[in-house]
Amino acid sequence: MKFAIAAAVIASAVLTEARLSMQSVGTKTPKSSKRSKGKSGKCGKSGKVFNSQCDDADYSSVYTMTNQRDNEILVYSRNTCDGTLTFEATVATSGEGSILSGSNGDGADLPAPIDDPLASTGSIITASDCLLAVNAGSDDISTFHIVSPAEIELVDTYSSDGDFPVSLAEREGMLELSLECIYLSCYRVHVPNSLIVCVCVPCYPIGLVYVLNAGGNGSMQGFNLTPETCELTPIDQDPIELDQGNVTPSDPAFFPASPAQIGFTPEGNIVVTIKVNGGGQNFPSGEGSLNVYSINPENGTTTNEFLTQTNVNGAAGSSVPFSFDFDDKGNLLLVEAFGASGGGPGQPNAGAVSVYSDIDVAPMDVAADNTTQTTSCWIVYNPKNSCVYTTNNGGSSISAFLLKKKKKKVELELIDA
Repeated sequence: MKFAIAAAVIASAVLTEARLSMQSVGTKTPKSSKRSKGKSGKCGKSGKVFNSQCDDADYSSVYTMTNQRDNEILVYSRNTCDGTLTFEATVATSGEGSILSGSNGDGADLPAPIDDPLASTGSIITASDCLLAVNAGSDDISTFHIVSPAEIELVDTYSSDGDFPVSLAEREGMLELSLECIYLSCYRVHVPNSLIVCVCVPCYPIGLVYVLNAGGNGSMQGFNLTPETCELTPIDQDPIELDQGNVTPSDPAFFPASPAQIGFTPEGNIVVTIKVNGGGQNFPSGEGSLNVYSINPENGTTTNEFLTQTNVNGAAGSSVPFSFDFDDKGNLLLVEAFGASGGGPGQPNAGAVSVYSDIDVAPMDVAADNTTQTTSCWIVYNPKNSCVYTTNNGGSSISAFLLKKKKKKVELELIDA
């Protein structure tokens, strides 16, 4: 069965009630599933999400991980008509979970994030018919083959080539097709004395996967993903260092300053958010940043020579840029945990969402609005209704925005929180 990729964000209150250190959720949705489109501008409670009646329900999958010492993936099947989840299985990753530090070793001491132990986005992702998850405690990545909406099989574990992996990203078919990815399919035509006919068949394009490591100096490393087998192969480059200072503690890192997410732009380049440049010793007065690395399309490599860093300045100093998503025009939507609206850690109304254009060339902040909540950590964009949603750990809430695009102008309007 072939699947299309969807995204899901779950509020911190739900994660806390489950009493599991769940970092993030990945979903797989069959192409044949039917979902109501909703109405443009209906980003709040009135927005219709699921069909009220379904004759033949399709099923997708929802995955989350326990992040315990013996890390496991929890598998749920999901009715695409009414959203009902059914628990299906627990599958070991053969790796270990962990939790970031609540102290920077220099006077700042904050409770460790129980509902977000890796302080990141994308610790578990789907790619083609594969599932990938980080094991922060054993510094490796587990890959699984998605057999059905109710079943996954562990393929292998691979070193992250760094300390404390927290986020993954995959670019499907990023690398150009090579002659080695061609095979012959031969068959005999079913008529007397016929010849054998052979045709050239391309394999699935090789995917490009990058992992973000939060420990030590901070780093990232790339892999080739073979979609048919879900195997990873390291690309030919040294890990890219993020210059986070190797402050104490370095593994695990101080969660309010650690790197938060790695992802790919629509043009195929890498984006990394760093909550505070230089590491925990610069918290809370330091600045965070957006970091864009240009990728070599032939082999997926990059270096710090191809880095464009844009500092994210909040009214109170550090705005702690956290996670991001892209709209259907290629604009980057960035959620800032606090500081962006003049409030520090734990202060009300301190979270914000900013919109950046031209992210691959010269990132420019073109719109922003307040979440009216604090500790705003995760963000997702719905292209069907142009709505943006953030989850706010500090307020156990969700904020909803309408993204308005008029010619070349972009506006962001808070609808509800």
